[in-house]
Amino acid sequence: MFVTDKLRHWLGSLWEYFLSLFYQKELNIVIVGLQNSGKTSLTSALLGRPFQQDTIPTLGMRMDQFFLGSNMVKVFDLAGQHRFHHLWNRYFVKADLIIYMMDLSDLTNWAESKQKLQEVILTTNEERIPMLILGNKSDLLNTDDLLAANGKSRKKSADGQGMMEQWKYMAPLLSNYEYEDIPTYQLDDNNLYVLKNIEILSKEIGVDLKSGFLHTSKGQVFLDRDIGIFSISCKEGDYIQDILQWIAQL
Repeated sequence: MFVTDKLRHWLGSLWEYFLSLFYQKELNIVIVGLQNSGKTSLTSALLGRPFQQDTIPTLGMRMDQFFLGSNMVKVFDLAGQHRFHHLWNRYFVKADLIIYMMDLSDLTNWAESKQKLQEVILTTNEERIPMLILGNKSDLLNTDDLLAANGKSRKKSADGQGMMEQWKYMAPLLSNYEYEDIPTYQLDDNNLYVLKNIEILSKEIGVDLKSGFLHTSKGQVFLDRDIGIFSISCKEGDYIQDILQWIAQL
């Protein structure tokens, strides 16, 4: 009986192995965003490589690959310089996932980054390609400013709670997420820390995660696709594992 059970277990394992080979998937990830947003650093993080402070700007396209479980993942890191933006659409056609990178610390190019993000969303929306929006370089956002701002808001607010404190209690979890209730900010170098908050970041870029709408200057567009938003630091490795888990569900 013991031999039979052991043989059955071995045959079952062998069968699972052959099935994994037969059903092995190839996942194509296309990473875009403006220059210096951290696309190459993200690719390195996904591949388990150490962070490099100085990276050579991508010219055209750079491809890497790794295994996620039994599935082959190909990562297409596309250049962010303006002269290469016309290439993006060629790779969207073969994409199983689009990742759009944003530099949370770069207020100078923030408006352009948001505009380009909305263009990418609208261009690929009919194909229903899953999309991750990653606000990178959260490590450069000074949390000391957040503490100082909260201290000032307590003095200024009649009921002892500032805007950030009110939001903290209004919707501490994404399950309580209500797009219309999320406060908006006139961003400057002293309050960029608010973008660490996923809800506020989603409001800033116009993506209603709960109802599935993109808010543009011309109105609302329904998003019939999977969209995730993370505030990350490629340098510190924050939330890289969460991103890999999100990808694994595709």
